[in-house]
Amino acid sequence: MSNLKKLVASLVLALTGIAGVHASEFAGPYAGIKLGENWSDASGNLNVASHGTTFLGLTAGYNFDVKNFVIGAEGFADFHNGSTTYKDAGVDAKVGVPMNNLMPYARLGFTGTWPNARLHGGLGLEYKFAKHVSVAGEWTTDTSSRDGTKRSNNSVTVGVHYFF
Repeated sequence: MSNLKKLVASLVLALTGIAGVHASEFAGPYAGIKLGENWSDASGNLNVASHGTTFLGLTAGYNFDVKNFVIGAEGFADFHNGSTTYKDAGVDAKVGVPMNNLMPYARLGFTGTWPNARLHGGLGLEYKFAKHVSVAGEWTTDTSSRDGTKRSNNSVTVGVHYFF
């Protein structure tokens, strides 16, 4: 029975990535601020030509190391008042591949305060330049269809994260 326990323990450690894996630079809780440019438009019952809006945003999240990946969740609020969807907030799952102090990542989740909840996704690159501080560049996108109007958002941001 003791061999079976050792086998199960080894399997659990291997599957969770705990055995022999050091914590990445990106694991743990963080909060940040970002500056971005949003391009949006609307067509259908309401027509708004594609236009840009500069905005500020806030982020907060928690990342876990799982084998050679970082998996986390991030909440965000984007204050792009000039967008066809106005201000947005949501939560995304985040998956990255840390390479020392650099991490490319993808994100997918939901956003929506108005006109409705919708799928949100994007790609980013984060660079940890100090023990507790990183900078991240990111592209995100979402679309909304409601009341005969289709709205689209594309944002590019640069932000700073503080890791606790």
